[in-house]
Amino acid sequence: MNAPTCCLARIPANGKFWLKNARLSDGLRDIRIEDGRIRALVPAGESPCCAPGLDLEGGEVRRMDGDGPVTAGLAADLWVTLCGERTVPMRAGRLEAAKPEGKAG
Repeated sequence: MNAPTCCLARIPANGKFWLKNARLSDGLRDIRIEDGRIRALVPAGESPCCAPGLDLEGGEVRRMDGDGPVTAGLAADLWVTLCGERTVPMRAGRLEAAKPEGKAG
């Protein structure tokens, strides 16, 4: 099973989950996604341990619309590097299978 398919199985249908151990410009964070938006960022390891989510194992997360910081309140339109070093787009909190332009994966 390829990385996006495997990870999709871990995202609940209700659209509420965590991206755990995500590497942002200021360090490792857990990112709460709800209904297609970024709802919260907490230091890595501080999200509820049994809450649904994806452990990115230090994979990078960055905004699709530029180089600004990933912050609460924004749409969950992100480039997400999965644990297998594959970068995939997340639009409105849903992973897709394409690669970003100019990135190997």
